[in-house]
Amino acid sequence: MSEHPPIGGIVPLDGAPAELSYPGLSPQLLARVKQLWSAAGLDLDAGWRQGIRSLPGFRALPRIEIASNSTDVDLVFLFDQAVLWVRALHAAADAGRLSAPEGLSPAQWHGLAALSARLTEQLAALRLLALTDLPMPAMQIARSVSEDVDMALVILIRRKLAERFAACRTAEEASDFWRRHIAGGRAFRSISERLYAVGIDHSADTAYAKWRKSVLTTLGAAVHSNALNTRLPQRPEGEVLLNGDSLHFATFRIHELCAFAQLVEPDLTGALAAARGASPLAALSAPLNAILVNQIESLSSRPATQRRQARQN
Repeated sequence: MSEHPPIGGIVPLDGAPAELSYPGLSPQLLARVKQLWSAAGLDLDAGWRQGIRSLPGFRALPRIEIASNSTDVDLVFLFDQAVLWVRALHAAADAGRLSAPEGLSPAQWHGLAALSARLTEQLAALRLLALTDLPMPAMQIARSVSEDVDMALVILIRRKLAERFAACRTAEEASDFWRRHIAGGRAFRSISERLYAVGIDHSADTAYAKWRKSVLTTLGAAVHSNALNTRLPQRPEGEVLLNGDSLHFATFRIHELCAFAQLVEPDLTGALAAARGASPLAALSAPLNAILVNQIESLSSRPATQRRQARQN
């Protein structure tokens, strides 16, 4: 058991299988994920204990006997898979920062290590907020997760920009870097240009770009709040998550990072494998790339808000 479990939280025993922390999980999804891990020669339970159960404030999901389906539980399970990959990425990038294996420049290793560390903290916080129904701060964090995903991709695309990021030594320099190169959609434009070169059109007039803009506008409303939002939302009966939209978007963006990173930097998987060092967690980073890409089709395209609206209609 955790020495300091969260208030009201449920923490499984050290040796418990991963699925015991997700009561109501779809058997089909669990079987598919286990098959992907087994095909890669990996132990799901061991990896889960290293990367998820050890998260600060970890808690298992509560069992909701009257839940109408497994969608919310499935979402948390897929989110946790994404968190596991980010933690493995950080372990590999941190090792790469020290050993500088071929494939990425020292500045790129430095940038990935810094960004994956920040993403890990953000995702751990978002998980806690999702399980305690605090949607406004969850939306703020989901927006930051999306920005850091864009920044990680830009660092893989533009080596000179990675050097500028690595050269930042003060908060003022970091703020200036962010304003000049990341804020206002600048990072997304660089990503779109590189993806277009490999056959993926995410330009401003595509359905994807419009959807992304609408989601970020909604998330931004939580950052720039107003006096009209005076009522706390209530958890619908039978729902595990009230703020599943933020969790869904963050999960989707981490899956995108995993998939797009291999397109904009084809040598990434080999570089991560070379940077594994002696860390069992770092050793998961390269094979988990392919596993997460294969899981994208399991991520529901309808987050919590859309499902509730559909039931109401």
